[in-house]
Amino acid sequence: MAKPRKPKNSSNDDANSKPDNFGAVVRHQKLCLSVDLDTRRIYGFVSLSLYSNGGFLGNGYGIFRYTELEIAVPDIGIVGLHAENLGIESVLVDGEPTEFEYYPHTYHNEEMGRRWGSVTNTSSAAAAAGAVYLSSLERELMPSLLVNCCKGLKTGNEQQEQVVSENGVLQSSGESKQNVRLVRVNYWVEKAETGIHFDGNVLHTDNQIRRARCWFPCIDDTSQRCCYDLEFTVAQNLVAVSTGNLLYQVRLGKNLHFTCMSLEFHSFPYGKIK
Repeated sequence: MAKPRKPKNSSNDDANSKPDNFGAVVRHQKLCLSVDLDTRRIYGFVSLSLYSNGGFLGNGYGIFRYTELEIAVPDIGIVGLHAENLGIESVLVDGEPTEFEYYPHTYHNEEMGRRWGSVTNTSSAAAAAGAVYLSSLERELMPSLLVNCCKGLKTGNEQQEQVVSENGVLQSSGESKQNVRLVRVNYWVEKAETGIHFDGNVLHTDNQIRRARCWFPCIDDTSQRCCYDLEFTVAQNLVAVSTGNLLYQVRLGKNLHFTCMSLEFHSFPYGKIK
């Protein structure tokens, strides 16, 4: 299990840096959860279908799960995801362990102290508050989980190998087929403080902006729009409720209940178990 690394960027770097995961586009995302309200635990996985235009692709209650992402990896061979307040245990690419780096975003108390230390009146207080807020937003744009997908990548010559399309026009294999990889992330949630909540016999998520990353790795940006498939496995006496269309329900043995839903609209999922 890898320990989270200390972020390399200083406060100045954060202010000047730009998010590098806009080259990736999510085509489809599948979220599968098995919920146990008695132990306050969730097991499951997420499956995302992505393609890239190049660039950087981006214990309170115990919540354990894993995520699977189908990704068209850019030439750089690195995938960047948002993953906040998550414990990253291991990462696999096409079933094989791979290297990864995790840089959880931390609060820059020294930077905030310097800004607030210069406050002398209401105008300077407003300016300091605005600067801290903008700095926090800029920091949230940066991916925190970097996955190495370089192993087994095709060479440049192989990628430029020409093939004949259906209309008889020659095109490179790199144009006709993207370099798609299956990435699996084993992780857990250390504390379910935001994004997903336990409240008595109810587990529910919310659609607060940039908080989907707090309960599963993803590219957590409003520009990423895709369809979702949601699969919930709960106790027989519980009900899974979500926005979207119900696809089917299955009874698994005596005590378990399986529900699958599809969200045809474009937004982050919202659901409730009760």
